[in-house]
Amino acid sequence: MRALGINARQAFELAELPEPIFGDYDLLVRVKAVAVNPVDTKLKASIKPDQIGLKVVGFDACGEVLAVGARVEGFAVGGRVFYAGDVMRAGCFAEQQAVDSRLVAKAPRSLSDLEAAAMPLVGLTASEALFDHLGLSLDAAGNQGKRLLIIGGAGGVGSMAIQLAKQVGAVVIATASRAESQAWCRQLGADQVIDHSQPLRPQLEEEVDRILCAADTDSHLDNMAACIGPFGRICALVSHRQPMDMNRFKNKSVGFHWEFMFTRAMFNTPDKSQQGIYLQRLAEAVDAGVVRSILTYQGGQLGVETLQAAFDQVASSRMIGKIALKGF
Repeated sequence: MRALGINARQAFELAELPEPIFGDYDLLVRVKAVAVNPVDTKLKASIKPDQIGLKVVGFDACGEVLAVGARVEGFAVGGRVFYAGDVMRAGCFAEQQAVDSRLVAKAPRSLSDLEAAAMPLVGLTASEALFDHLGLSLDAAGNQGKRLLIIGGAGGVGSMAIQLAKQVGAVVIATASRAESQAWCRQLGADQVIDHSQPLRPQLEEEVDRILCAADTDSHLDNMAACIGPFGRICALVSHRQPMDMNRFKNKSVGFHWEFMFTRAMFNTPDKSQQGIYLQRLAEAVDAGVVRSILTYQGGQLGVETLQAAFDQVASSRMIGKIALKGF
């Protein structure tokens, strides 16, 4: 099969690779569309000069099921699916991919392949952050009056988190610095949009109950400490580069959580099927018209030049929404 891998020079290379071997719980998927995420750019930058062979990344896809493993339930050949997958396995920048069926859901019927491919990784990250870590209820009645601050509201995760949090009744305050990104957050349903290029606390009427930091953690620790209320919870996505003084959160009895979407697959947790459940909920919300696709850029068909251009766009840190490309 054709695949776009990263070589030891950190450059994309088109190659013919063996078709994936799939296990009992796996689906073999014909990849129809893919999306690019910051994790892809970080993995590309981490390639060492002594790497042997090509590394295939890509963790957002929509495609057609070609074969199912012996222990797969709920999927059949010919079905249309979407998923993020497992960072420990080969990614989706290829004609075919083997993926654990428990991490997969049937794709939204109302979305194109490109639109659907832009959803899984950010949808899962936002769902795990909001419901597993920040403790929001899936029942809107349980979130009435809860104030959620989303730092970095216009990016992929922020764009999904705004919609999912509004779906379950939270009051959402999003941050964005440019006029176009602020407008995007409002379109997605944010109740208030403030400017993260300025101190955040003076822009708020009161402290918030929950914070999702979908931007650089180091840059916003002071903001988070100032904005969070007593017994609040914070969830961060981006690894810190400097020592973190967590004592600033002690007097408020604040809980600090990390979200890494690949944890369930990486450690084969007993509840790894929760990712499939979250994706199915997302698909149902999309088809019901409650959540919209956040695809904002179409990068053409997978190729060395088009994929590199998409990586450059994501690495610029000025993305609104997501970028997706057609499969081979």
